[in-house]
Amino acid sequence: MLRRLADDLWLAEQPQTYVGLSIGTRMTVIRLENSNRLVILSPIQPTPELEIELAAIGVVTDIVAPNAFHHLYLQAFQQRFPQAISWGPPFLRQKCPHLQLDRLLNAQEPSPWPGLLLCGLSGLHTLGPTGPAPLHEVAFCHTASRTLVLTDSAFHFDASAPWLTRCLTRIGGGYARLEATILERLATTDRSSLGRAMQALLRWDFERVIVAHGTVVETGGKQALTRAYSSFLGSPLP
Repeated sequence: MLRRLADDLWLAEQPQTYVGLSIGTRMTVIRLENSNRLVILSPIQPTPELEIELAAIGVVTDIVAPNAFHHLYLQAFQQRFPQAISWGPPFLRQKCPHLQLDRLLNAQEPSPWPGLLLCGLSGLHTLGPTGPAPLHEVAFCHTASRTLVLTDSAFHFDASAPWLTRCLTRIGGGYARLEATILERLATTDRSSLGRAMQALLRWDFERVIVAHGTVVETGGKQALTRAYSSFLGSPLP
């Protein structure tokens, strides 16, 4: 199930639907430099096969829900890896009080993981089934591979997506280019805070962009994200 992208960087994917739309979902696995510690971002449903593959590359020590929506398989991963530390945004404790979070993600403090940078995308919202909802998303940068890891702040579907997904993202955004969808564009009101966060993120050195839904952007990721959010925010970004 694991697909290696670079040294100490792997992906695993599975089918996923959202309000009836097939969007797939993706988990990122990062092995911390000079160690065998594995950090899991956006856990998917664990399987015995996935456990075996993870054990072959290291030890799962951290399981991270990067925003308030990517927690569906957190408990299942916790059950398979009970010694691992679970992380999530503070709002997730309010949204899902039944979830066990050992530590809270705080992008304002130094990163708890060597070689990983964190940036909180404050102000970013999406339209959920019950209306606008804050994402409380934290973006990650794996500095060694120059890879940015996003969750629901941008999408990148292509011709490999199901036909209905292609049709709707052509209209709503996220097809054949890296960008937020109309759900985020309509729901986000605090664009000044988001703009400041995105400017900080774009000062990082990255080329590749991993998204949770769609295909990986292997090259030109910083330029693509700059274009996407300059349009979204209505102001130029560096």
